[in-house]
Amino acid sequence: MYVGDASARAFEFVQRYGFRIVGPDCDSGRDHETVTLRSGSTVLVLTQGHTDEHPASEYVSRHGDGVADIALRVPDADRAMRMALAAGARPVARRIAAFGDVTHSFVAAAPLASGQHQSGAIQPPLVDHVAICLENGELDPTVDFYQQALGWRQIFAEDIDVGAQAMQSKVVQSWCGGITLTLLQPQASAAPGQIDDFLKSHGGSGVQHVALAVPDILRAVDDLSRRGVRFLTTPGTYYQELAERMRHPGHPINSLAQRSILADQDHDGQLFQIFTRSEHPRQTFFMEIIERQGAKTFGSNNIRKLYEAVERQRVAPARELAS
Repeated sequence: MYVGDASARAFEFVQRYGFRIVGPDCDSGRDHETVTLRSGSTVLVLTQGHTDEHPASEYVSRHGDGVADIALRVPDADRAMRMALAAGARPVARRIAAFGDVTHSFVAAAPLASGQHQSGAIQPPLVDHVAICLENGELDPTVDFYQQALGWRQIFAEDIDVGAQAMQSKVVQSWCGGITLTLLQPQASAAPGQIDDFLKSHGGSGVQHVALAVPDILRAVDDLSRRGVRFLTTPGTYYQELAERMRHPGHPINSLAQRSILADQDHDGQLFQIFTRSEHPRQTFFMEIIERQGAKTFGSNNIRKLYEAVERQRVAPARELAS
């Protein structure tokens, strides 16, 4: 992530999400500083520019704090780079261009141990998926890029209508299943909505949220709430409908309702999700907590409920101002 204040952002991830600082990056210098955080096998690198010309400063000026590079762990980074370039990827310094201003770097490293997290922290998470908002017309070319340049596959697609608003969603995944990207694009013929707002506020395509997978979402939500993380709420009627469409949910419905956790299922199992309130000044980035009990894709009901929950947060300030 490129950020305006690396120390402040690092403090937030440590205090709220249980990450621990594993040290300043060796590449830190006069024109920038980098702080590396870790929780389980998830590594987060925060870079702050100290000069206007540094890429981090330029990124923050355009977008605010946000995800600038999604690193892909591979057995051989040099070979992966050569293969991607040969397949048509565009080089950006030592990375490849992905979408908007976001790049991919290749990191040759063994998976990190999942232990060694600070006492009292939440269960060490994995990155389940990254959700990306794309400019209209970029969805199919972006899917093509991942399929052709990286050899990934499309595993899910859906058109979603919420009132007069609508969006298209496609999900791409690496063949090993380790990396999943949810790609979202507004429908040009529909009324402007939250995806359009993101694109306007962010200044183009970018990462909307990062989803962290946990083994027990009830415990994780309780831990995160005690640490000061705020979540989007879900109307009580959702849980009345849930009791009708999910006969045997993996968690008691009343426990899910108390925490505003969403539940859905696919052919392989169930999934449980909750989304944090955006603390970003531009309302363009937030986190998701997800538990999978066998489910491999994304439930249609939950995608729609996420859209509706974010929409309620989006329009709330305007309603408060009007009153």
